[in-house]
Parts: sequence; C-alpha cells; structure tokens
Amino acid sequence: MPEGCLSVRWLYGEVERSTNATIEAYDENSVKFTRGAGGLLAQIFQHETDHLDGILFIDKARNIMDLPPDSQVKSNAGK
Repeated sequence: MPEGCLSVRWLYGEVERSTNATIEAYDENSVKFTRGAGGLLAQIFQHETDHLDGILFIDKARNIMDLPPDSQVKSNAGK
C-alpha cells in the first residue's frame, strides 16, 4: 500500500502491511485498552508502532519516489 511520512517529507513508497491490526495502549487515565482496526487505520497503527520501535517506513518501502510539492503541481497541471 502507498505510504508517506512527515519524518521524511516528500518521499513515498509501497509498504507491505497487514490488513488488520490490534494494539494495546493506555488512555489519559492510565487505563489499559485494546483496539482493533482494519484498512487505513490498521496501516496507521503499524506505521506509528514502527516509529516507537525506531523504524521509518523507508526502511521497509519499495519503489521509493521523491515527490516534492512543485513536481506534484507540474504533474497535475496537464490533467
């Protein structure tokens, strides 16, 4: 699935992730909870958990592209 990150702006790539994910976390009152998700939210859970483990998406990505804003505007201008 295509992915990007504010930690490495303008880079985008394809990252293989699970379709579903479940996390355990603590709320603002230190109460532990479990939350499952699918699709985009599951991708976000995995992306952010990678950050906690010191991993950036570019460590896992294939076909990384550098797409700064000016190149996006130019590529969309002809449409």
